[in-house]
Amino acid sequence: MTTTKLVLSAAIIGVVVMATFATTAFAWHPKGVITKKVQNVTSSSVLSEADTAAQAVAAKPGDTLKYVIEIRNDGAPDSKGYNDMAKTVMTDTLPAGIELISNPAQRTITENIGLIKPGQKVTKEYLVKVTSKTDGSITNTACFTGDSTVNDSPQKGCNPAVVTVTVPEEPKTPEVPVVVTKPKTPATPVAMPAELPKTGAGEDMLVSVFALGIVSYLAYRFIQSKRELTNAQLNVR
Repeated sequence: MTTTKLVLSAAIIGVVVMATFATTAFAWHPKGVITKKVQNVTSSSVLSEADTAAQAVAAKPGDTLKYVIEIRNDGAPDSKGYNDMAKTVMTDTLPAGIELISNPAQRTITENIGLIKPGQKVTKEYLVKVTSKTDGSITNTACFTGDSTVNDSPQKGCNPAVVTVTVPEEPKTPEVPVVVTKPKTPATPVAMPAELPKTGAGEDMLVSVFALGIVSYLAYRFIQSKRELTNAQLNVR
C-alpha cells in the first residue's frame, strides 16, 4: 500500500514538474509586425499604406517619394522580458524605377534595430526619387526578422508599398500647313525704244550752220529769180 502511494505521488510530482517546464518553455511570446507606407512628397499626397495596386500612390518620373517603415512588438506586456523581441533587423531592397536620394548607388537598406519591448515600435523613413521612364507599377517591399531573447520564438514579416508611375505626354508641336505657291507666268516685257544717239555741242553747231546756209541760199535764189523776172518784164516794154 505504501509503495503504491509513493509511486502515485512521484507520478503526480512528475506531471506537475513537466507542466511547469512546458509553461516556462512557451512563455516567451514576442509578436513582431511590420507596416510600410508611402507618400508622394512632390504632389503632397497623403501618407498611404498602398498595399495593392488599387491603393497605389500616383507618381511621375522625377517625383520624390517618402517611405515610412514601422516595426512594432504587439506581444503582451510583461515585467520579466519574456515577450521582448530581440535582434530585430529591417531590410529593404529597392526595385528598379526608384533610387535613394541620399545615395543613388545604394540598392539595399539595412537597419539593425535590436530590442523592441512589448507595446513599443521603431519607425524608419527615407526619400527616393522616381527614375522610371515608363508607365507601370513599382512595388517596394520591406521585411524584418527578430526573435525572443532566448531564441525560441523567431519573428519575421514583410509589407509592400505600391506606386503607379504615369509618364506625362509631351506637348505636340502644332503642324504648320504647307502652302504650295504656283510660280507666276512672267509678263511679256514691253519693248523700250532704242535710245537716240547723243550729239555733242560741236555737232549741234554744225547742223545749225548747215541749215542756215540752205535757208540763205534759198532766199538768195528767190531774190535773184524775182530780179530776173522784173528785168524781163522791163525789156518787154
